[in-house]
Amino acid sequence: MATVLIVDDEPSLRRALRGFLERGGLAVVEAESADRALEIVGAEGVDAVVSDVLMPGLSGIAFYDRLVTVAPDLAARVVFLTGAARNPDIHTRIEQRGVPLVSKLDDLRLVVDAVRWALLRRTP
Repeated sequence: MATVLIVDDEPSLRRALRGFLERGGLAVVEAESADRALEIVGAEGVDAVVSDVLMPGLSGIAFYDRLVTVAPDLAARVVFLTGAARNPDIHTRIEQRGVPLVSKLDDLRLVVDAVRWALLRRTP
């Protein structure tokens, strides 16, 4: 079973995402910040990441940029989640990284599909 790391500062959103992902047959680990997520990646390892873009402290984009350095294979399996998906600056910065983006305003079940797609990018 693949393990997905949810990185979001909102506990209620993490709970909702956990429910969708677990019902989709995926194991879930949660982090309330990008710094904590980096600790988890280093200690436990995960198969994919769903990360909020706008968080206090280290942003989701800065977190992704660090993943590219410390876990490049995992960086290929990140899905961004944001309430600001229509913000042109954020949209451009995510597009430049080639990472899927799901809006928090969309049906969160789309995250499960995006994670499954990201898992297909797993290095054999």
